Amino acid sequence: MVSRLMSIVLPTASPTFVTTTLLNRHLDQLLRPCIAIGWLPKSLVSDSAPGSIRSMTMRLLESLPPSQTITALGAVLSVKPCPPHVHKSCASLLSKQLLRPDGVRGLCAAVFGEDADEIQLEKIEHVARVLTTSPAGMSAELYFSTITPRVLELLSDRAPISYRRAAAFSISRMLAMPASSAVLSFLHPPLLAVSPASPPRAALATIMTLVTNTDPSPALISSLLSPIVSSLYSLLYYLDQVKTSDPSLKELLRGLLGTWGRVIGATEAYAILWSVIDGQGGEWSVDLEGQITRLEKSEKPTSLSLLTPADDDEVDLDSNILDLYPDPVHFVRFLKSIQRTDISSDLFVRLLESYRDSKIETNSDPTRTLLYLQLVVQMQTQLSDGPSTILGKPAHILSFVKHALESRGSESETKKPSDPNPFKLDIDKSDESDEGDSDDDTPGADIIAPDDEMIETSINLLLAVLEANEDLSARIAPVLNEIFSLLEPLSISGSTSVQPLAREARMVMTARLASSSAPKRSAREEDNTQEIYQKALKLLQDPILPVRAHGLLLLRQLVSPSKSERAKMSDPALIPAILSIFLQSVQDDDSYMFINGVQGLAAMVDTYGKDVLRGLVKEYSQGLDGLGAGTMTQHDMDIRIRIGEALASVIKRCGSTLPAFIDILVPPLFHVVRSSQVPTTLRTSALSLLAECENTCSVALIPYATDLSEAMIDLLQIESSSTTPVESEDSNPTSGNSKLPSFRRAALHFLGLLIRETTRQIYDSSQPELSGRVFKRIRTTLSYISSTDGDMVVRIMAREGVEALSELEEAMMGYT
Repeated sequence: MVSRLMSIVLPTASPTFVTTTLLNRHLDQLLRPCIAIGWLPKSLVSDSAPGSIRSMTMRLLESLPPSQTITALGAVLSVKPCPPHVHKSCASLLSKQLLRPDGVRGLCAAVFGEDADEIQLEKIEHVARVLTTSPAGMSAELYFSTITPRVLELLSDRAPISYRRAAAFSISRMLAMPASSAVLSFLHPPLLAVSPASPPRAALATIMTLVTNTDPSPALISSLLSPIVSSLYSLLYYLDQVKTSDPSLKELLRGLLGTWGRVIGATEAYAILWSVIDGQGGEWSVDLEGQITRLEKSEKPTSLSLLTPADDDEVDLDSNILDLYPDPVHFVRFLKSIQRTDISSDLFVRLLESYRDSKIETNSDPTRTLLYLQLVVQMQTQLSDGPSTILGKPAHILSFVKHALESRGSESETKKPSDPNPFKLDIDKSDESDEGDSDDDTPGADIIAPDDEMIETSINLLLAVLEANEDLSARIAPVLNEIFSLLEPLSISGSTSVQPLAREARMVMTARLASSSAPKRSAREEDNTQEIYQKALKLLQDPILPVRAHGLLLLRQLVSPSKSERAKMSDPALIPAILSIFLQSVQDDDSYMFINGVQGLAAMVDTYGKDVLRGLVKEYSQGLDGLGAGTMTQHDMDIRIRIGEALASVIKRCGSTLPAFIDILVPPLFHVVRSSQVPTTLRTSALSLLAECENTCSVALIPYATDLSEAMIDLLQIESSSTTPVESEDSNPTSGNSKLPSFRRAALHFLGLLIRETTRQIYDSSQPELSGRVFKRIRTTLSYISSTDGDMVVRIMAREGVEALSELEEAMMGYT
């Protein structure tokens, strides 16, 4: 039956209505038995029928368009169940269809169908998955070298949008595979070779289409553009020099370079841009038809415009008279356009170092030295501020300034004459009248040393860094202390251009250091509350850390109890704002600010008592009901833990007056302990605060002793575990796992304090806090935990609790 059907669809004459119907509507149903019979395993073949069916099937597939055959073969693969040999053979036939000249376009036509302009991610991923899978028996390199040109053809503007997107997505997948070199061999040579096989403009259009139709990931941009960035920049520079060049081509190049500059890593970009400074990239020409050609390196004659300027022409100081490459103005303008501070700063420091080294070397190329100098000047001019500023990384620049000043000092020492009189000149007295003028007061003052230019540049750079970074001082950057010392001899004996700069730099550094380390003065008696408050707020907004800390100190003095009534807070309306400031300072990552904030909160509790303490407890314990506590972030929990540290400091300062505040502390803290949805770390912190209350003043907890003891026993009975949990608080600080050992340790610590303080009270002839029933529950629970708990520390603490309980029993027997 299959043979007869195949004889119908493979007629010798023109196709009939029957054959057309079979091929257009039932091709997949025809191919299923053909593949099943024609590709039977050899062990199941008994005659020559499968071979003839296989040859007819191959003739049929070769006579049909790839889109039709790929659709039909895909339908055969989708039938379930599918015999293994049918699936394998169908997949092989599908790969062969892709290798046909129109196979890739046929795949897109089969997948996207009539809605070629509709973009669906699933279909795009399916096309990429098929195209990136090399067929069995064919090397990946050979497959990709065959399929890549056909995929790249779909990136043209003539292809539908969905085809271009699928092709770009497939190429991006190929570039992430080991066979990416085969793909790049079709994209890069037109821009790197002198006589490419394909025109560079077509390659540029293909690359631009590829970039615009894929996500600009750093890995893709690096593999696609980094090898040709030097060529792209040199081509852009040439086109910018030609007034008749195509504007669209220039915009295309700027778009590619801009995308590369914004996405690429700093280290890779730094190396590639330095290769541009080294002169890589080649030379280009454009004919009248707009065709781009890369040229061999040619020796262009030096322009004579510097020697013979026109009389009516104005001299442009930024003009590239010596044809330096890269043109400093153009290259720095390109750096500014990519808006990468990290790259610009590293290049600037490298240029300064190269310029310094080229001046020292005897065989250095003077044009290279001039190029470095021009680039430095242009970067100082164009990149002194803005998003691409070279002053964004002051540490590197300060390190260069230090080395430049140190090299100047070492050269001065080595060149120091052995004659004790440094002003004695070994010249003929007969020529004395021709040297200088009789009005010269300081001989040699106007002589500019060879390195004064670099010194002047370094000091100007230092001043610019200090101006751009208002918080930069010796406290933050200790290298400024060394620079300050190195500037002293230059301010005394430097050249006329260096001396004022050195003095100015030392003055700025002295003022900066004085402002950051000025002694903290107490508020004057005549200053009123509002003035001190405004002054403190101004200091708190200063970027320098000690200044901000001084602002906190002023606020603390403002709210601290004072012997003088005039120094007390006269405006109670400012108290909430000050409390908010201290709470924010407690959240600061710097320990200096944190300590000042804690001390300020403690001072406010001393002065204003219950109201402030109630606000602290509210900040610590509020919002822990419902779903909010279960989704608490680590940042929120850290804030509450730090407020808890402030509460611990307040509790210690209360001392014997703690009973007056105990009703404000214990209920909210115990509410945190018994909230199961709260992170275990915060519950442990609340237990620690209750223990701090017991340590500070055990009398304060007498009304709650029995309830808290029973609560600790309930907690230990429920949360006791004979196994060690897999996770820890260090690995997951916001974990709500109440089986963590730290939680039981805190409960045992607090219970032990209650027992020991009860014992002490008995010996002090006081009524015991614990009843016999509670006493029995504690002994039973602690004895059980000391033998069964999975945490060694918990077992030891439980045994210590049993011992403390025995001491309590002896005390109670003596009391009775």
